[in-house]
Amino acid sequence: MYGAQRAIIAENFSFYNNLSIIDKRYFEHRVLRFIDSHNFIGRDGVVVTKKMELLIASTAVMLTFGMRRYLFSQFENIVIYPKNYRSKVTNKRHQGETNPRLGTIVFSWDDFMNGIEIEDNNLNLGLHELTHALHFSFLKEKSFTSVVFLDHFSALLERLKDKKLQRKIVESGYLREYGFSNQFEFLSVVVEHFFETPHEFNQKLPEVYKMVKRMMNLDTLKMMSKPSA
Repeated sequence: MYGAQRAIIAENFSFYNNLSIIDKRYFEHRVLRFIDSHNFIGRDGVVVTKKMELLIASTAVMLTFGMRRYLFSQFENIVIYPKNYRSKVTNKRHQGETNPRLGTIVFSWDDFMNGIEIEDNNLNLGLHELTHALHFSFLKEKSFTSVVFLDHFSALLERLKDKKLQRKIVESGYLREYGFSNQFEFLSVVVEHFFETPHEFNQKLPEVYKMVKRMMNLDTLKMMSKPSA
């Protein structure tokens, strides 16, 4: 990876800056592999740049950094619109969407960049849609990584049936309501919180944080407490 590419990642991802030198090289290798494994397609006048590819790939690699498998087996295409767009599937305006039938992930670039630029508001479009893509991919795979991930997610869903824990989650006001729409949205919202505000997550919902940590095989609280390497 060239120095200019590293600089783009370092300028936009505190996660990367908190990695050791060895882990940074590991991260970079995965980023380049991710870019090579996906088609990036611009829509409505968007000309896809190397920076766009790097930022999307880095978000995906951050998401899967604790996992052995990091390429999304069921998705080949990443489509980028300049801003929120009218979906051809739902005929409604979207900031992003994930379509496993078409093997396509879609982003509004304005909204994607908002998620990159503000790292602590628990709203990260890239993480949200890529978590959907990861989930859909793992549901189709038979890999060790997918089995472990889905087993831990199932355990989390089972634990969340507990009424006392449900009340604690609601009363904390921490997880945004959209996450309670269904299990797919819940997973994406939980992951956004896990990466953006791990200290608050662990403080308000320590049991849930611990289960997500196991599912992701990653401790963002510990990572974000490290001085930058």
